[in-house]
Amino acid sequence: MTEIIEIETDYAIPAGEYIQEWLEENNWTQARLARAVGVTPKHISKLIAGARLTHEVAIQLEFVTGIAARIWMSYENTYREDVARLALQHSLEEHVEIARAFPLKDMRARGLISGNLRKPGEVLMELMAFFRVGSLDGLNARTQPVPAFRQALSHSVDPGAVQVWLRLIEMELEQSEPLDVPFDRDMLEAVIPDIRKLSADYPEDFGARLVHLLASAGVRLLFINDVPGARVHGCTQWFGGTPVVTLSTRGKDDGKFWFTLFHEIGHVLRHEGNRMFIQADSGKRTPHEDEADEFARDTLIPPEFVPELRTLNSKTKVRSFARRIGTCPGVVVGRMHREQVWDFRFGQDLFQKLVISDDEEAESS
Repeated sequence: MTEIIEIETDYAIPAGEYIQEWLEENNWTQARLARAVGVTPKHISKLIAGARLTHEVAIQLEFVTGIAARIWMSYENTYREDVARLALQHSLEEHVEIARAFPLKDMRARGLISGNLRKPGEVLMELMAFFRVGSLDGLNARTQPVPAFRQALSHSVDPGAVQVWLRLIEMELEQSEPLDVPFDRDMLEAVIPDIRKLSADYPEDFGARLVHLLASAGVRLLFINDVPGARVHGCTQWFGGTPVVTLSTRGKDDGKFWFTLFHEIGHVLRHEGNRMFIQADSGKRTPHEDEADEFARDTLIPPEFVPELRTLNSKTKVRSFARRIGTCPGVVVGRMHREQVWDFRFGQDLFQKLVISDDEEAESS
């Protein structure tokens, strides 16, 4: 997890204050310390007021006070860092509109940041640390739409929320060990029937089984909770030659879940390379998205069964049809909704809400 910058105070303490503290504790005057150290009383007075402490004087202070020079210099360095940080924080305060572009409440709930807009400069510094950017321009770039994002038409999308979700993927990958095997296209195609079978029956650890099945083909599967405003269902991208499929929890009834998963697998099989594909709420079509949709559609319900699907006129028939072709009713009714065979309000009770445990959770249960 990226370290959160925490600013505990809104002031900076110069090393000179610790000198003053030592004087009071030891009942020394500034003049006596100046004579012992070998500097003028004015020099000591300036140090106490905040003048810069040099290494040479720190060593002399060590001889007189018995406190190591490195400790005196740590006071000095901390002070200078705090001064610079507070100056930066103050300069950032007028750019509060950039901070507002991110889902701050959700980020606080996840422990990604700790500040709020009462101190906009502090929040902006935390956001810069989260995204690992060293400038306001770099942070501002994170408020722009992601080119790979399939823009939703039915809902507004918050680019800042999408960027947070993508950064969470990066953070997960930064903490993950490499997969044991490289990507193997033939192996991925071989395990697809096993993955599809899981849609017909949900074992308690089906999330872990999905992770392991895809890992056996050199594909990493992640589950990253949806960020409010991002409206993403899934994402496919390549890291160092390894395809990474990430699924969010957005709208995760079983129909959407399985369609999203196979949509992303379709990207892995058909669009190998360094591109990123993000699936969201219905929106602008692209050839790549159409191809991934086609793969998901035909894998879950093979074309030869489609004519029969379009004749289903009861929930009982949907359940029977789903059982016969080896998938869940949610997949079937989801397809019927997309093709307007049924009104979307009908058959909602055929969907199941999914709770997915990953491999670590499954192993600990």
